[in-house]
Amino acid sequence: MRTATEGTSSNTGGHTTNDIDRYITLAKAAQAAPGRPSANAVWRWCRRGVLARSGERVRLRHIRQGGRVFTRIDWLEEFGTALAAADTAHFDARAGTPLPPRDPAYGPPSGRGSRRAKPVVTKANRNAEIERELDEEGL
Repeated sequence: MRTATEGTSSNTGGHTTNDIDRYITLAKAAQAAPGRPSANAVWRWCRRGVLARSGERVRLRHIRQGGRVFTRIDWLEEFGTALAAADTAHFDARAGTPLPPRDPAYGPPSGRGSRRAKPVVTKANRNAEIERELDEEGL
């Protein structure tokens, strides 16, 4: 049996000391992840995964040891890469097929995303509108 100075400790179950040092808590993983998600979000990535655009569910690899959950930085990177690859495959597959024409039963597009200014409703405008409605009713 090798000693801890040779890279394997007798109580690590065959893992090298470097492997043990690479396991991090989900809170540390959240700090290391791009966008700084919460530790709860990282837990959801482990437990339920993230649904990619293709419909594939991608989960973050993790281990549970003594009631605590750990992951590794390289697993976090694999998770992000796998999710991006699943999304890319979906969008590449859709690039070859044009979108179907809009069904006329739904009417014209709503124009969401346009930069048209919305009318400003002030208290004076609202009061004038109420006065006009009351005059029309003869009150």
